[in-house]
Order: sequence, then C-alpha cells, then structure tokens
Amino acid sequence: MSGRDQDRLEVADILREASALIGAHPLAFILATAIYTGFGVWIDDQNPSWSAQLTMLIAPVIVQGLLQYLLLRNAFGGSAGGWVGRALAPVIVITLQLGLWIVIGLGYMLLLLPGLYLAARTSAALGMATVEHSGWFASIAGSWRRTRGSVWPLVMVHAILLFPIVALLAGLFAAALLGQGIAYESIEFRATTNLAFGVVTMAGWAVVGAVYRLTIPSHQAHEEIFG
Repeated sequence: MSGRDQDRLEVADILREASALIGAHPLAFILATAIYTGFGVWIDDQNPSWSAQLTMLIAPVIVQGLLQYLLLRNAFGGSAGGWVGRALAPVIVITLQLGLWIVIGLGYMLLLLPGLYLAARTSAALGMATVEHSGWFASIAGSWRRTRGSVWPLVMVHAILLFPIVALLAGLFAAALLGQGIAYESIEFRATTNLAFGVVTMAGWAVVGAVYRLTIPSHQAHEEIFG
C-alpha cells in the first residue's frame, strides 16, 4: 500500500494540525462549544426518571455527532458521492459516533488502555464518513488501515485529551469525600463543568480532524484544505 497509509504520525504533528484546524475555524469551534455547554446544562435539569435517564445518555451523543459532522463539513467540505451520499452523511456520522461512543466507552471501562487503543484506531473514521461519504464499516476499516503505523502516538494524544477529564472527576470525587460543600446543583457549577467537558471535547474533535487530514492518501489529498 502506498501514500499516506504508511506514514507514521507523531504526537507533535497531530497536535499541530489540530491547533491549525481550530485556528482556521475559531468561530465554528466557539459556537459548537457554546451549544455543547448549553445542551449539557439543559440535560442536567431534566427529570431523573428512567426514560429521562435514557434520553440523557443518548441525546448528547446525537447532538455531538451532528455538531462534529457540521464542524468537519465546514472544515473539509465533501469530496465524493452524489446527493444521496451527501444526504446520508449526517445520519451515518451520528450513528457512527453513537456506535463508537458505546464501544470506546466500554473499552475505557476495561482498564482504560482498550478504550485508548480503539479511539486511536478509529480516529479517522468520522472524517471519512463526513468528507468521503463512506459507510459505517468502510469508515472504520479505512481508519484502521490509515492509522496502523501510528498507534502509540495516537494513544498518547488520546491519553492527553483524557487527562483533564480524569483530573476533574477525581477532584470532584475528592471534594465529595472531604465534604467540601460544593453546590453541585448551582447553575454556576453545572455551567463550569459542562464548559470544561466541552472544551476538552472540542479539542478531541480537532484531533479527529487532524488525524483525518494527516492520513488522507496522497492521491486524494485536498489542496488548501484549511483554506
């Protein structure tokens, strides 16, 4: 196999491309962060019934999938398929995001490393589904192929992204154990925590875009892709 499928990505390259993506589309990322934060605060206010809890688990992932599709579409456009592909792309991205969220989440529960590995190997999948209008299995298989030489750098990047979330959750757990009396139900606390999660999530989406950008095979790479 030739082209970028064989290139090894380095941590610095991935972070540099992610920063370039945010720098090229700052308003889009700010707007997505605001929507993510506001939606998270709204979800926190919902009734804790079983149906509401199920909604609180699935609805944020659907919103995230749509936001991620719009961000990647805004950054890269679309390069393949007719109107059917363009029409189905948001649905494929949202359902792919949901499936990856479930599988990677289960991986994180299994001593963390399986989740990091799965996140690394599927890093380019959402970009492929958005830009190239590939299906679920083709996107995952393509991402698996494109990232096979860069597993550990990608694992490190995803670990870096995960660290602030783990630190925040650990801090909240420690505060609860020590009885610090944090007003967990206050709007200020919920807005702050959702904003923190939103910023880290946007950084993760920028990394996803960067990995897609860096792993595009040379024969189909876009010119001026951040233009």
